[in-house]
Amino acid sequence: GSGQAALALIFLIGGTVLLVGATLTFLIFNFVHSTFGFLAANRALGVALAGMNDAVVQLTRNRSFNAGGSSCTYSFLVGEDKADVQVLWHNSGCSGSNKPGACPTDISDPNCHQVAVNVDANVSGRRRRVEALVSVNGITGEVDIISLRQKLGGYGGVGCTPIC
Repeated sequence: GSGQAALALIFLIGGTVLLVGATLTFLIFNFVHSTFGFLAANRALGVALAGMNDAVVQLTRNRSFNAGGSSCTYSFLVGEDKADVQVLWHNSGCSGSNKPGACPTDISDPNCHQVAVNVDANVSGRRRRVEALVSVNGITGEVDIISLRQKLGGYGGVGCTPIC
């Protein structure tokens, strides 16, 4: 009688300890995982913003900056992290001889001075995208950021023709 009761009590206490231990392990794992994920996401956002700032600096130094290649993209490193920076010239408002592709070489046309900067950064599997619309004055060289936003969810451009 008392041996069976003691055995049942030991199983009950052992099962309770095992359940509490498994629960604590699960909670600690999720807390650590979410903390590192939060840090990685914020680092990715920082890398994306650094890439966007680099593109603005490039445009300030060279009004007709061309990222090069058919993708209009270059890589920007921040420590071990990388951002893919895409510089796209808008050509929708270009007039006269300003056909698609002419904007970077003839930006004196007031309708042909907007640049979309799209930056993608990936840190430890956490992706962030920053999109900026930048105005470049072809006469004075003044560079103004018209809009800046963090794109959440699916990726897509600011809505321009990729002319670089």
